[in-house]
Amino acid sequence: MIRRMADERPLPNLHAADAHAVAAMHQVVRVFANPNRWWQNASFALPLLVTVAALVLGFVIDSTEAKGFGVFAAAVTAFMVPVVLLTWRGTATSIVLTVEGVTALHLGQPLHEVAWRDLQRIEKVEYLGNARYKLVHHDTEFLTVESEIEGAPDLVEAAFTLSGLPRQHPEETI
Repeated sequence: MIRRMADERPLPNLHAADAHAVAAMHQVVRVFANPNRWWQNASFALPLLVTVAALVLGFVIDSTEAKGFGVFAAAVTAFMVPVVLLTWRGTATSIVLTVEGVTALHLGQPLHEVAWRDLQRIEKVEYLGNARYKLVHHDTEFLTVESEIEGAPDLVEAAFTLSGLPRQHPEETI
């Protein structure tokens, strides 16, 4: 059975550990999932694709250069695995909005929690066509809502509503 939130929306497709953590939380208003997995990171996936393509091409046309490039790409891929895994550990796999605040989870473990009463502002940051949001508290600390989170604009709208924060530019939409 799918657990439903207070407004009767079903939980999104969460990692099992996140679903378990959300089930233990109180007064959940809404949950937003990050459907990505660590191996979908371009720093890993692209060198892996290049490795496969170069090695296949090298063996099909019997090219030492293509095989050599494939081996080089395999080394880059192997080098990137720990880098990607380390950065993945800091990525929110879901963000949970409750009556009291917001919690970013990574595979069921809280990464960052902000009480609505501590939230100072919500900022939209755009970089190279990619938008993310920062829920800023204590001036220098913030919870980042990455663009990979499904429904990120809805999350921000709900954060404005739940926190009672006024928009910095009321005419601006998220």
